[in-house]
Amino acid sequence: MRPPRLFLWLAVIPIGGCAPLSHSVVPLDVAMTDDAAEVAVLSDHTRHPVLLRGVDLKPVSATRIPNAFRDTSYLLSPGLHVLWVSSVPYGHPLLPQTVRCYVLSAHFERGARYVLEEDPDNARVRMLREGSELPAASGQLVDKAPVFLRDCRWR
Repeated sequence: MRPPRLFLWLAVIPIGGCAPLSHSVVPLDVAMTDDAAEVAVLSDHTRHPVLLRGVDLKPVSATRIPNAFRDTSYLLSPGLHVLWVSSVPYGHPLLPQTVRCYVLSAHFERGARYVLEEDPDNARVRMLREGSELPAASGQLVDKAPVFLRDCRWR
């Protein structure tokens, strides 16, 4: 084989052999269940992702970083919850950057699916009902934390 064809062939093999994208389900204040009709499901927005950092004044034990290879859904009990949410820092460690910190209070319905997204132009975080563009709830900016210096101060 000629080198350009060999390179192309070697580049295509990994693409054809990729596993399907995985999905991570994290129960927050409920037991793990396969029945989504009993709980509220909260997911990340693909274009404007955020980090879920806490629920009802308690930090989430393992923050999941949104990425193109793994979708994350969080299971919550129906009812009123207060969420701590932050923006996702960009990946370059040498550029000075801040993380925007939000508090969102929302009522979750049994069997409903919600999506969290950041609206950085208006310094807000919004929770949308899946399939709708109208916010079911929105949260306020409470802090801007310099990355590598300190964490969000939730008020």
